[in-house]
Amino acid sequence: MAHLKKNTRGAVPGLAVHFERKTDHHTNKEIDVSKSYLNQDLMADGSDMLSRFNERLNDVYCMKRDDVKALATWIVTLPEELTEAPYEQQSAFFEATTNFLNDRYGQENAVAAVVHYDETTPHLHYAFVPVVFDVKKSRYKVSAKEVLTRHDLQTFHEDLDQHLKKVLPFYEQGILNNKTLPFENVAEIKKYNDQFNALKTELADIEDNIRAKQAVLKITDQALTEVDLAEKQIDAFKQDLSKNLFGKTVLKPDDLDRFKSVLATMKKATLQSQHESEELKQTLGQVKAQLADVQADYQNLKETHQALQKRQREQQQMDYAMRDMLKNDYGVDKIAHTDVEARYVLYKLDHEELTQNKKVAQTWLKTLTTARADPDTKIAPTRLDWGIEQVKALINRIIELTRDLFKGPIL
Repeated sequence: MAHLKKNTRGAVPGLAVHFERKTDHHTNKEIDVSKSYLNQDLMADGSDMLSRFNERLNDVYCMKRDDVKALATWIVTLPEELTEAPYEQQSAFFEATTNFLNDRYGQENAVAAVVHYDETTPHLHYAFVPVVFDVKKSRYKVSAKEVLTRHDLQTFHEDLDQHLKKVLPFYEQGILNNKTLPFENVAEIKKYNDQFNALKTELADIEDNIRAKQAVLKITDQALTEVDLAEKQIDAFKQDLSKNLFGKTVLKPDDLDRFKSVLATMKKATLQSQHESEELKQTLGQVKAQLADVQADYQNLKETHQALQKRQREQQQMDYAMRDMLKNDYGVDKIAHTDVEARYVLYKLDHEELTQNKKVAQTWLKTLTTARADPDTKIAPTRLDWGIEQVKALINRIIELTRDLFKGPIL
């Protein structure tokens, strides 16, 4: 449904070319240039993405490093329930999503909000500069780490889903669609598996680092013991020198003090090494806990995916059985698309699964009247007439409910 990517400054010009379709020579073969006129720029202010990006960077502090993630991009794909919806509803979905993103990350930080209808699935490209206020230095700065926190990413889909349900009457199922896991296909599973493997690699690196630190610590522990012994010997030697009545010494006490200071520095470094080792152990524990969570989620996801595959196979078998029955028992080779849509509406009416959206109800009415006017329809005319009357009554109820809602209390 939604995918986040963090980008460096060097990637921005290329992203701007893709988002704003500044070339006709696309490497993406899914782009149908004959449909590019349908694309929407939701920030049509006479400027362009690159200019907005540079202007925002001039207003805030950003480290002068090539690896700084100075731009974040969300790709939000149109949910499955709206793939057959009118263009107006799809456009409203993307506008509401853009408003949500502006509120979440600051409209002043947005540099692009472009909807592409010329690819396989309509989707929104939303780009913004991740900016936070630096309290210590009293200035705004670029920090993707502080803006796109783990909590922000964990709550993003749920927050977006709730926002869209509040502002869009036709948005009923939602992007989560009552699923326990936000993954819908093999590509999503692969992406999650890649994250799992990346965490395993990170864990292995940290373990190697800790083993190296432990080896150094073992050596420094031995050195620390020797330093303590040397300090005691120096103190004893210095005391002996102070008792020399002839005043002839090979070393001055100040020299020994400086030597003792060097040894103290060595001891301090050893203790620091011990402290760093403890910090690494804590980091290792945190990564192991994260890895365990990912392993559990991955296993649940795998089982869910297998169940979905099984259910799909069963549905395919049932579909084949129904088609075989219609063809061989009733002589029906094919069913018109208008009949299929009409039967879907009649099913909703039979089971009292009534919509509360006026536009959806009007679409139902159009579907039934179209089927009623088709002389080749296989649905009994009386059944279509009944359905048309039911939908008309439903539309009247929705209109009355809306009128009462906006009438307000009588003063």
